[in-house]
Amino acid sequence: MGFENTSIAFYDMPELMDEMIEYMCEFNISIIEKILPFIEFDYASGWEDIAFKNGPIISPAMFKKFLFPRYKRIAEVLNKYGVKIIFTDCDGNIMPIVEQWIEAGYTCQFPIEVASGTDPVILRKKYGKEVLLIGGVNKQALIKGEKAIDAELKRIDPIINQGGFIPHVDHRCPPDVTFKNYHYYLDQKKKILGF
Repeated sequence: MGFENTSIAFYDMPELMDEMIEYMCEFNISIIEKILPFIEFDYASGWEDIAFKNGPIISPAMFKKFLFPRYKRIAEVLNKYGVKIIFTDCDGNIMPIVEQWIEAGYTCQFPIEVASGTDPVILRKKYGKEVLLIGGVNKQALIKGEKAIDAELKRIDPIINQGGFIPHVDHRCPPDVTFKNYHYYLDQKKKILGF
C-alpha cells in the first residue's frame, strides 16, 4: 500500500484496516501460544514504525480504536506466560501515543529518536519507571564530535543513574559519524555506566 495509501485507508477503508490489524494480532497470538508454553523468554519485542518526525501517521484517537485493543490482547498473552518486559520499536515522534502503549502493557520504548522530538528525559519525567527506555542518544551529536558527545551524554546522565534505561544511539548510526567519534562515544558511555 505504501505510507500515504495506508494513512488514507484508515479513513477510506476502515473495515479493511481493521481486518488486517485483527489478522496480525491473531497471527502473533497464535505464534506466542505455540512457543511460550515451552520456552521461557526474558522479554518480547515488536516493530511498529507508525510514527515519523511529525508524529504518528494516524491520530491518537484512531490508534486507540484500531491498535490499542490488539496491543492489549498481545500483552495479556505475553504476561500470562511471565513475559513482563515488552517493547516496541518505533522511530519518529511517538510522544502522542506512548501513554497508550504503556496502558496496553508495553513496558519499554525503543529507539527514542531525539531528533524527532521523543526524548528519554521527558519520558522519564512524565512516566517515571512505568516505562523502560532503550536508545535516546541523539545520533546527531556523534557527527559533531567530542564536545557534542559529552554534552549529549551529560544531558541523559541523570536518567542513566535512575536505572531502567539503556542508552543507545537513537536509530541507526549515520554513515557520517567517524569511527573516531563512535569510539569516543562508546568509551565515554562505558565510563558513565561504570565499565
